[in-house]
Amino acid sequence: MKRRAFLKSVGTAGGGWALGLKPTFAAPAAAERQLISDPSGLPRRRLGRTGLSVPVVGFPGLALSHATETEGRAVVAWSLEHGCNYFDVAPSYGRSGESEIRLGRFLEGVPRDRLQLACKTKRRDAAGARQELERSLKRLNTDYFDVYQLHAVTTEEEALEALGPGGALEALLEARKEGKVRWLGFSSHSPAAALRLLAGHAFDTVMHPVNFVEHYQADFSQR
Repeated sequence: MKRRAFLKSVGTAGGGWALGLKPTFAAPAAAERQLISDPSGLPRRRLGRTGLSVPVVGFPGLALSHATETEGRAVVAWSLEHGCNYFDVAPSYGRSGESEIRLGRFLEGVPRDRLQLACKTKRRDAAGARQELERSLKRLNTDYFDVYQLHAVTTEEEALEALGPGGALEALLEARKEGKVRWLGFSSHSPAAALRLLAGHAFDTVMHPVNFVEHYQADFSQR
């Protein structure tokens, strides 16, 4: 599928953010602008179908695996001070879950209702996904994730496996019933995989790269 056709499909399913290839930093409608204002001055946007108001700049948990303990703690504190309270992390970031473990330490003492935590799993089976979810909750010292995602789904075969039966989605849906997950989504580097997932379940969020780096390094336009 061509890149333009995929963007149009995601734009329709996800509320029109990509319809007509509009940039993600386009100004929101006047009616929505008041709804998502923030005292810090950092612009916010509504995230997919969640209703969450998130900053236009989220914190990339992967960065913590490339920083010292002191640097990591300082940048997390600085981010919170400047209105960035959406933290995205995954078990695969850093060796042996280094980013999750560090972020859990750095957020100690911060009121949970002040945070928006997003995490992911690369496991495609229900048992494996549940195991990773429970471990991530412990590492982040939290009872629930605001957003939990299938991570880096690249092929249609992976998407079908995750959708089930017996797939990771089953574990995520059960965790949502238990209150351990509020919203479900996925991240993908393949239009074919993303569209297969969208056809199989009404996900709340979609994380998909749309930039020139992916176009040239991952041959994005041909995938």
